Amino acid sequence: MSIALGCVGMSLDDFCRCTPFEFKGIYDEWFNRTKDAIRREWEIGRMISLNVLAPYSKKSLKPTDICRFSWDDEDTSVPKGTSSYERMKEVEKRG
Repeated sequence: MSIALGCVGMSLDDFCRCTPFEFKGIYDEWFNRTKDAIRREWEIGRMISLNVLAPYSKKSLKPTDICRFSWDDEDTSVPKGTSSYERMKEVEKRG
C-alpha cells in the first residue's frame, strides 16, 4: 500500500478499488518509467563525458568506451541493422 500511495501517487480510494491485476499493471508501468528515467540520466552523463574526452583521444571513442552499463548488452536478439521502427515491432511481438 505504501508504494501505491507514496511512490505511484494513487489515492487511497483508487488503491482500494483496484484489483490485484490492475494494480500490477499500474505498478509495472510506474516501475518502467522510473527505470527509464534513471537510465536516461546515466546516458546523459556518459554522453557529456564522451564529448569532453573526444578531443583529447587519438582514437574515435564510443559511448561504451567511457563506461559500460548493465543494459548495454540487453536486447541483442534484434539485429543491429534494422530500423528503430522494426526494432519496436520486434519488441512488441516478444512483449
